[in-house]
Amino acid sequence: MTPITVLAPIKLAPNKSETDLLAASAKFQSDFVANEPGVLRRELVRAEDGTYLDIVQFRSEADMADVMEKEMQSPVCAEFFSVMDLTDFDPDAPMDTYVSLETHAA
Repeated sequence: MTPITVLAPIKLAPNKSETDLLAASAKFQSDFVANEPGVLRRELVRAEDGTYLDIVQFRSEADMADVMEKEMQSPVCAEFFSVMDLTDFDPDAPMDTYVSLETHAA
């Protein structure tokens, strides 16, 4: 299996704060992501312009598809997505995915 990394940009919804995002992210992590063996790691980062990026590495492309399908049915995921401005989100658009070529420990 070849790991797949997804870079998911996040813009906060109106009237939502970074504190709201972090709380929703923590719940998303503990109640959903932690129960998905196909997710190898996840990191939430902030850019200088105040936008965010959720970086998720999956065990394989099949695991990524499985997790993304489950996300559409999960109330915990809906809560996480509710802090995001999804105005420009197109669920039919392909995600930015990257195939791992090498992995190095720090």
